[in-house]
This record gives sequence, C-alpha cells and structure tokens, in this order.
Amino acid sequence: MKQKTSLPSVVSVLVYLSLACSLTSTLPAVRAGVTPDTPGATTSSGQPGTSAQNNTYQEDFEGTQVQGWSLDPGWQVTLDVSNHVLAGQGHVWARAGQNFEDDLRQSFRVKLLEGKIHLVFRLTTASRYYIGFDGSGSDLNKQYFPSDFRESLAYKSTPHDLNRWYQVEIVLQGSTIEFLVDGIQQWTYTDSQALTAGSFAFETLDNSQAYVDDIVVDLGSAQPSVPSASSSAAPAPSSSNLTWVRTGGPLGGLGYDIRMKPDNPDLMLVTDALAGVFESEDGGESWFPSSTGIVTRTGPAGDAIPVFSLTIDPNTPEIVWAGTQFQRGIFKSTDGGQTWTKMDNGVAEREGITFRGFSVQPGNSEVVYAAGEVSSWTWAGRERLGREFDRTQGVIYKTDNGGKSWNPIWRGDNLARYIWINPQNTNVLYISTGIFDREAANSDPVNEIPGGEGVLKSTDGGRTWANMNTGLGNLYVGSLFMHPTNPDILLAGTGNNTYHSGGGVYLTLDGGNNWTQTLATDFGIHSVEIAQSNPNIAYAGNRSVVYRSEDGGRNWQNVTGDETPWWGSPGVQTGFPIDFQVDPRDPDRIFTNAYGGGAFLSADSGRTWQDVSKGYTGAQVRALAVDPGVPGRIVAVARSGVFASYDGGSNWMGINPTSIDSIEWNAIAIDPSDLQHLIGGLNVHGLIVNSNDWGSNWTTVAGPYENRVGWRTIVFSPSNPDIVYAGSAGFYSPSVYNAVQPGMGIFVSRDNGNSWSSANDALTQDANVACLAVDPANPQVVFAATTNHALLKTT
Repeated sequence: MKQKTSLPSVVSVLVYLSLACSLTSTLPAVRAGVTPDTPGATTSSGQPGTSAQNNTYQEDFEGTQVQGWSLDPGWQVTLDVSNHVLAGQGHVWARAGQNFEDDLRQSFRVKLLEGKIHLVFRLTTASRYYIGFDGSGSDLNKQYFPSDFRESLAYKSTPHDLNRWYQVEIVLQGSTIEFLVDGIQQWTYTDSQALTAGSFAFETLDNSQAYVDDIVVDLGSAQPSVPSASSSAAPAPSSSNLTWVRTGGPLGGLGYDIRMKPDNPDLMLVTDALAGVFESEDGGESWFPSSTGIVTRTGPAGDAIPVFSLTIDPNTPEIVWAGTQFQRGIFKSTDGGQTWTKMDNGVAEREGITFRGFSVQPGNSEVVYAAGEVSSWTWAGRERLGREFDRTQGVIYKTDNGGKSWNPIWRGDNLARYIWINPQNTNVLYISTGIFDREAANSDPVNEIPGGEGVLKSTDGGRTWANMNTGLGNLYVGSLFMHPTNPDILLAGTGNNTYHSGGGVYLTLDGGNNWTQTLATDFGIHSVEIAQSNPNIAYAGNRSVVYRSEDGGRNWQNVTGDETPWWGSPGVQTGFPIDFQVDPRDPDRIFTNAYGGGAFLSADSGRTWQDVSKGYTGAQVRALAVDPGVPGRIVAVARSGVFASYDGGSNWMGINPTSIDSIEWNAIAIDPSDLQHLIGGLNVHGLIVNSNDWGSNWTTVAGPYENRVGWRTIVFSPSNPDIVYAGSAGFYSPSVYNAVQPGMGIFVSRDNGNSWSSANDALTQDANVACLAVDPANPQVVFAATTNHALLKTT
C-alpha cells in the first residue's frame, strides 16, 4: 500500500502556515520508564526510582507494556476501537513513575464511561492535590495523609458527557494551579502553602470507569493558556520558506459510500463528493487521500474531486469501481484503489450525470452495472426544481467487457441508487430508485404528488424491467439490501425530505412481489444493511436515529435514544447516514459514512458512536478563526458543524450544541476583547448563535429566517468589539450559494452580539454579501463585497 505522510504533533504557527519540519523532533521526550524519587516510591519491579530530568515526558500506551507505572488490579492497557488506552474500573489507582519539581504543564485525554475519576498530581507519601472530574464538573482538593482533607478549593459546574474524550491540561506555575478542559479555563487557584513537587496518578472511584491516553508533561512551559483581552498576537513566522501540510481534519464535505475489503476488512475506502477517495489501512483509525488518476474536477477553483460512489469487486477485491457527481466519470482501479483509470466509453451524458452505485456480477468481473442520476438540466434543457430539490431521471449502464464500453439498459423517472444481482441466478436484478434529497422527474410539486419509480426487477439480465411496488407506501427507495444467503429476502429504506408519508423500512420475503412495512418513521430511512456474519442482525438509520433488528428486519429497536436531535459521537452533528458497512467479522461493529461529512464507528451495535475521520477531510470547511493569543487554538465551521483544535490542526473535536439542530455552519468570529466569546452564523434557518465559553454552550441570538438565506460572514469591529456586523447571502441549497439570489443584506449588533437588527437601506436590503471589512479605527466605516451590488461602503 502507499506510504502515508504524518503531521507534526506540535504546531506553533497558524494552521494554514506550517513550517516544513516536525517541531516534535526538537523536543527531548522520555518514554514511560523513569521512576519517582518520592520517599518509599518504587517501580512496578520493586526498584527505587529516580527523578525525570528531561524537558518532556510522554506516554501514549501504544507499547501495551506500561513501563515505570504501578497499576492496581482494575487498571490495564486496552483497546478503545483501535487505539491503546489506559483503562481503570472500580476504586483503584494508576501511579506514574515520574517526579517533577518545576513549573510544568501536564496534558492528557480522559474519557469517563461512568462515575468519577480523581486526577492526582504533586503526589508524595505525605500529601497530594487531586481534581475530581465527573459528569457535573470539576473541583480541586488537597490532602495531607492520612485524613486531613481541604476540599473544593476551586470548582466549576460544567457538564462532561460520558463516552466522550476531553483534552485536559493542568498548569502549575509557582503556587498557582490552572485547570483547562478542551482549551477552556475551568478555574485557577493560588495556594499560600503550595505543594511544589511530586508524581502524578489517576484514581477511579467506586462504580466508576474511565480511559486515559496521550499524556504529555512539559517542564518550564507553564505560561497561562487563556490570554487576557490585552494579549498581543503571536509573532509571524520568521521563515520565508512556508509550506502547507494537510491537517487531520476537521471532518467535512459530502460523504457517500464506505466499503471494507472482503479479504481484509481493515483495508477500507470512503468517498467524498468534493474531496475524492480516501483509504484506511488500520480499520478506519486514520485515512489518507487515494485519488491518483481520477481526473474529473469540478468546483469554483476547478480542484474539487467529485467522487460519489464506490464498489469493491467481490470476486477480485483489488478491482474497485468509482463514479463521479454531475460530470461523466467512471473510474476503475486494479490495485485496490491506489491508482485509477477512466473507463466511461459509451456513456452518453457529459454533464449532469451522477453515478450513485455499481454492482459486479458474482463470478464474472467483466459484467458490471452502474446506477445513475440524470440532472434536469441535461434532459429538460433547464433546471426543473421540485418542491425543494432537483427533479431527476435515472439510468442504468452495463458493461460486459470490464468497463471498456458501456450501454444503457434502463431509463426512468427517478435516479437509480442500488443494484442487486441474485448470486443464484445472475439474470435476476433489482434496482432501488430515489433518495431523500432529490425529487422524481414524474413528481408534481404544484399538487404535491411525489411520483417515483420504487423498486424495479429484471429476470433477463436487464433487457426488460418491471416495477415491484406492491405494499410500498413510499416510492423513494434510497437504500436496498439483499439477504446474504436468501436472495428473495430484501430490506428497503424509503422516504424523502419533501415527501415523508410512508417512509420507513420495508421487507420482502418473495423477491419483491410483496412488501411489508416493518418500521415507520417521520422522515424516512436513509440506509439499511444486513450483517453478513449473522443475517438476523440488521440496521436502519436516518439523521436522527439508528435502529437495530435481531430478527432479520421484522422488528426494530431504537438503539441511539431520543435524548439529542441526532445520533453519533458527542459534539458532532453526524448528518445523514448515507451508507452502512457492517464488519463481516462482527455483527455488532458497524461503520457509516455521513452525507454531512465524516466516517463514524459503533462497536456496540449502534448504541454509541465514535468519529473515525482523522485524515478524511472533506472540502466544505467554510471559515476559520484563530486565537490571536494561542495560535494553535483554532475554531472551524463546516457543513458538518463547528469544530475546535488545540494543537494547530493535528486533532479536531466537535463542539456542536445539541440545542441547535443544524449541520450547516458557515461563519465564525472570535471577540478580540474576550477570546472565549465566539459568534457563529448558520445557513439553515438563518441562525446567529453566541458562545461565551469557546463552544461549550451556545445560545441562538438571531433567527430563524427563511427564504433560503443564511450568514456568510461575521466581523467584530476592531476598535469597539461591542459593534458586530453580519453579512447574509442567498443559497441554492444549504451548501451552495447563488451569486444572484437575494440575501437579507447586512445586520448589526451594538451589544456584543447579544441582539441583532437590520442595518440596510434600499441598496443593501437584498444584498448577497460575500465579505465585510470594518475600518480598524472607526466602527462606523464598513465595506461590503456583494455578488449582486458590487462593492459597497457605509460611513
């Protein structure tokens, strides 16, 4: 497989200006194994310890053998998905073999599964500090052994979600202790009788379970993390040889298919409609681009790689097929997705065609079917919008010579998504048609008649087709899956964003002759799948909920709950689960690629999910704001929400509020007078939202506004941050702005973003604003770059 490049683990300049070297190579690092010189302290082997002398101590537990630590029974190194972590359960201790006497900054990640953990530092045989960390907040405590407790010296009531990783920092400078979570200061405390030396440890309590990982202790680097309002910006890099490196995220873009190699499920591929193909060699733990040879390009800059669908040949897994969006492009790889060759001879459409799925005939890799969508401007000569989306036709192309030439074998009044071939009789084919965000060409938006094609079946290898819709209450069949051993059993997921009625899961036991609805949902089902290793296990999902069946799709259980408006990992709005992939080795382990961007993994039957998108970055990250006091701290907004990085872009975490049900974020700004204060702008419903704690909590301060108008830019006035401007823009869809579509012009807040009002005159009231710039010395002077009224200025 191809060689991957790695990112610097420390980035000291802006995320988009990285030096062409790994700064970590200059940091002396000591792996776990140096042991304490605290009186009476010993290593796990019983040998006396010595003090750590280097500038940095690091431990990521990937060695699986924890050197120099003393672990009570109940603490062990284990796997969290595919990452080794230190795990503790019950009232037990994990003591590090390190002793520190200087100012320091200790950082690590912690995930609380239940109960409470004590984060212990300055530990000696006589005393310790410990921070209680649980679901309700954090508090600082001090103990002189055995029983002199000084409790709640400092505290913060901030909710901490279970099953979510938090980045924690403890900064010790003289007699002052500072505690930060995800880069946000929780509290500080100055102790007149400070403990000035000692080791550190982790203590889980009764009925508690927690994971710890990625411990770093930096000596002599205990400067405050949260700058004051008067903090000056970091100096610009001195090197003139600045280069770009790819960051590890954030997740974004427009995900579509996710696939495992049948002969090695740890080798995986995903597609993104703007960023191409990505590959993983470690079961989804990390991803890297794999689009060499895919020459189709789209987008305003001509550099988007619009790969939509992808299928791995079950006969020869090194053969992979991929199809593009809106432009003709069928690509074939014969080396597992490393390189690609264009093979679309015979496809009639040059533009307006999207390939949404491929199917390879079992036992014969020369025969391949390609399912497509034909946009309205291709067949109608103009765009024909329905109630909300483009009205599309569909097409199926077939090759019997391995892609050298293609011929159309079906055309109809809705797009084609999945093609299934009966492995016991390859002349029997099924097509699913429709999806949640397109409307059928034969729909009637004026009279709200949905139209559609439903499921089609051929018994002669695709020469003739018949609709098989008896029992289907909704003909938008966005997902279809065939039972792995009985091809007459199929599950269908139906529903459309504009035509909800009858949406849900349908089951056929007789090859499509009759369908029975087994799950009804308000907004349909976007993806269904049956586990290959246990066909009794099946999954179904939409944007809000994931369901699981243990009887082959006859009965369903909501496994993700109704506590939040979406399923998925904490802090990330996961969007539409456009494609499922159940691990063929384990029916409880399931991946999905989200139509809002990002790949996600559940290892517990869909109940909880983890973002596994590191390196899989889409192209719909729309705005960045960089903390001027801590240049490695960045907030980014994208189609899939709002994200923060605390290490210069190497790692990202979602900071999406559960109270705001929208994935379409487009603008973000940091208050120069209060660096914890963020203002964000969204597209859907035109909301402006406010956070005073760097994204831990958000409040809606403007909106909702309708008529396809959202916010494209937000700017604080440099000389008076109480005055904030926001520019609006009209959009064709939530992710695509239209230069001529009216916006709402410019709005202003005069109270630091807490309330907003129109700042328009007759010229700007419908302005589509791309950018705003405020005079650095005068908050009344503003320039507005618009797409429908050119350049504007107010004094």
